[in-house]
Amino acid sequence: MTTSADVLNYNEQGGARTVIGGEIDIVSGGALKVAGTDRTAALATAPAGVAAGYKVARGETALGGSNPTAVATGLATVIGFTATLKGTGAPGVGTSTLTANIAGAAGNVNVYAWKPTSNSDPTLVASTGTESFYWTAIGT
Repeated sequence: MTTSADVLNYNEQGGARTVIGGEIDIVSGGALKVAGTDRTAALATAPAGVAAGYKVARGETALGGSNPTAVATGLATVIGFTATLKGTGAPGVGTSTLTANIAGAAGNVNVYAWKPTSNSDPTLVASTGTESFYWTAIGT
């Protein structure tokens, strides 16, 4: 007689639980459903994370010419945010540094732009630039 100890995958008596000791391979044309909803494509492209329920939002925004420039992420709450200036030029007396503060209305992030005072004075001052920047936000 074969027992559950003899096989990797088995249904417990009564069928209330299936034990998988091997692997599940959803082949082309197959589907994985949860409560009748096909989750095959969602799981195939889902990012792995340390906690469930996080969403990723991203976009491109132009600086408003004064600090801060508000970014509406579309998320309810933001727990992480990055911003990168768009362009190929080397940093100089134009906008060269971005900082961000998760503040204000829920899901919004304030982005601050900074530039050196001049070629001879590296002291950072608020930028009046209108360059575009790419951003990525993580939240719920």
